[in-house]
Amino acid sequence: MVDEFTGFPAEGLAFLTKLGARDKAWFDANRATYEAQVVGPAKSFVSAMGEALADGFAPNIIAEPKTNGSIAPINNDLRFSPDKPPYKDHLLLKWWEGDDKKRSPTLWVRITQDQIGFATGAPIHDVERWRSLVADDAIGADLANALTALAKGRSLDIDGQGYKKVPKPYDENHPRADLLRHKMGLQARWSEPIPAGANKRAFVDWCTRRLEAAAPVHHWFVEHLV
Repeated sequence: MVDEFTGFPAEGLAFLTKLGARDKAWFDANRATYEAQVVGPAKSFVSAMGEALADGFAPNIIAEPKTNGSIAPINNDLRFSPDKPPYKDHLLLKWWEGDDKKRSPTLWVRITQDQIGFATGAPIHDVERWRSLVADDAIGADLANALTALAKGRSLDIDGQGYKKVPKPYDENHPRADLLRHKMGLQARWSEPIPAGANKRAFVDWCTRRLEAAAPVHHWFVEHLV
């Protein structure tokens, strides 16, 4: 059973900052604090956000309140990034709308002691179909307009461009040239200072309102890429 979410305790958020600079021996010695102050609230938050997103704008959203489900592992994979510390200094949580979480449009929340990040994105599995959708004067413009609206009033980073140049046969001056250069996927993300109310139940509503701004982009992904 996952307990009802009552907020992320300040001790848990501070623990993340400490953990980012510690080794396995320290983590093992402090694992009880991690489980109680970080993992427990994270599981409850995942479930509560899943319900809020489903009631709001993503009716088929999937939430799995467990590590390697909606909760990313806290350890860094040092096989691919040997220079990184053993552990992350943040929580990365996700919810997806589709049968396969690796292939589905996804919403993310990234939590540190001081910052909270939000993102919407989807992988591109058929690049030719992606280009066709983006090049379409109606369908492609819908995505571009949704991203423009999401960027209003926030510093939006759009990640996933795999090509330096617009792929042929599309013109370099195509109105959606930036989107045509995406190859593996697209993720639109931004960050804000974490609110004082992160230690309260209302944090779920606060986060849901932020992700609602990304709803048109998420809906486009669900409609065209699932």
